[in-house]
Amino acid sequence: MTTSQSPLRVLKAQANNMARIMKAIERGEKVTEDVGGKLAASLAVGVAKVAIAMDDKVIILDIAWSTVKTSSEVALGEYVLGLMRGSRETKH
Repeated sequence: MTTSQSPLRVLKAQANNMARIMKAIERGEKVTEDVGGKLAASLAVGVAKVAIAMDDKVIILDIAWSTVKTSSEVALGEYVLGLMRGSRETKH
């Protein structure tokens, strides 16, 4: 398990793996990490609901498949990494 204070390389690897899985499912590929096919089935609904369990928090990510389709794998990984690290966007 990781926390928001875990080493950046560890968090980045986990975030990039999540992004890889989402992009693969969006392309229609079979993914062994999608046990039960729930993520693949969510394509029909149009929204993926993903939970990321960490020692210090649980992140529930509701993301539209259209957003996954139009975003790069790198951009998705950076977005998930930001959530895992607890970064917040500031409004000016």
